[in-house]
Amino acid sequence: MPFNKPNGHLHKVLFEHMIDGLAYCQIIYDGEKAVDWKYISVNPAFELQTGLKDVVNRQVSEVIPGIHKSNPLLLETYARVARTQRHERFEQYLPELEMWFDISVYSFEQDTFVSVFQNTTMQKKLIHKLGKANAEVLQVYDQTLQSWSRALEFRDKETVGHSLRLVGLADKLARAMDFRDSELIGFRRGALLHDIGKMAVSDAILHKPGKLDLEEIELMQLHPQIAYTILFPIKFLQGCALDIPYCHHELWNGSGYPRGLREYEIPQCARLFTVVDVFDAMTSNRPYRIALSKKFTLDYIQAKSGELYDPNVVDAFMKMMAS
Repeated sequence: MPFNKPNGHLHKVLFEHMIDGLAYCQIIYDGEKAVDWKYISVNPAFELQTGLKDVVNRQVSEVIPGIHKSNPLLLETYARVARTQRHERFEQYLPELEMWFDISVYSFEQDTFVSVFQNTTMQKKLIHKLGKANAEVLQVYDQTLQSWSRALEFRDKETVGHSLRLVGLADKLARAMDFRDSELIGFRRGALLHDIGKMAVSDAILHKPGKLDLEEIELMQLHPQIAYTILFPIKFLQGCALDIPYCHHELWNGSGYPRGLREYEIPQCARLFTVVDVFDAMTSNRPYRIALSKKFTLDYIQAKSGELYDPNVVDAFMKMMAS
């Protein structure tokens, strides 16, 4: 029954006062092929939702020229529902109107359909703006993290560039070990911040040219716990972004610090980062020694596989360095 002649007063009131747009339409065929549809009746909300006027008894190709070319699946969907009388729901962008619609389509009579739809363009724009704003906020966060990392390097001249080198090397190894893109974001942040706890370590210890004494070692080994204390309250620094600064000195056999974790008790990203960190540290100049050779460092890491370092990580790292 056409929707401009509803069965009863209640149906008429609902039809005329619906917030959603509603169009009762008929499929037009060329032989057996659906080629267009015609508006039989529409409710008052139709114009508010679409901006289209005087559509009754007109074909959509006349009302919205080019729609079949820009949205070929739209006619196909409406014709399928009109043929099968099975309800479908989908989202559609109409470039001619520059609008998004959430559409539910029904059929109660062969070759006709009812389209009930809501204009979701404002929601889409709002989501886009929120996404853009969120990306900008995260960009500011990441720039802040880089500033923190650079501030630490200004204190410790021997480690200038260390964090940025580690970000690149660790990212490459994480990809080789099939980390997801979402995990890589936190991984990079953790790499940048891995030594942030050293901000609380005195210059006398950081810059000491010789070996540290027992008391100095104990103070230096507090920096992962300090990092955790600094970073834990920051909600967007979770997962790898927190695990790496907190756990990158934990060792496979449990001899690391600050908690003496062993094997798979150590978060995966920290096990991976530890190998990269050791490689860069050993092949860089330090106040107490000159840089060691790449070959010597790789041989050392290989020798300590299964003792200090996760053997799976070491294997992946060796393959990466050999490629």
